[in-house]
Amino acid sequence: MRSAVVMLACVLGAVVIAGCGDGGGGGNGALSKEDYEDQMQALQADLEQSATALQDAFSDPSDIPAMSAGLNDAADIFDDASASLDAIEPPDDVADPHQVMVEKTASGANAIREFADTIENANLQELTERLPEFQNIAEFGELEQAVDDIQAAGYDIGGSGSSSSP
Repeated sequence: MRSAVVMLACVLGAVVIAGCGDGGGGGNGALSKEDYEDQMQALQADLEQSATALQDAFSDPSDIPAMSAGLNDAADIFDDASASLDAIEPPDDVADPHQVMVEKTASGANAIREFADTIENANLQELTERLPEFQNIAEFGELEQAVDDIQAAGYDIGGSGSSSSP
């Protein structure tokens, strides 16, 4: 069960990099590299606070209702992050991976909600058996790859993708 908490923290870390906040693209065209980095780093702080609060929901693996509620909270954070990312106009050289982050954060929210619904009435054994479904949500890996792609393009967006340690 501890691995599920660690994995959710890692996934939220990928979204932390994506950010959650007021966006700021403003429709004035693509941001400069520096402005993009600044916005992504600033947005990271907002989500870090949310991710910390979510860890409390996973502190007792036998409290499945709390875990289900925590997963729904995580899905809400993913939705907020997707909206915030969508409001940012990235530089052209990272527009594609940035759009992947927008899309996979939104679809990741749906996948997390589906898993929360699946386990809502489960017992601990059923939860343990279903955990691989959560660990294999495709959007998580695709988000990490998008972060890696942005960083490989030379952007410091305030964290790291799949090569990071939580």
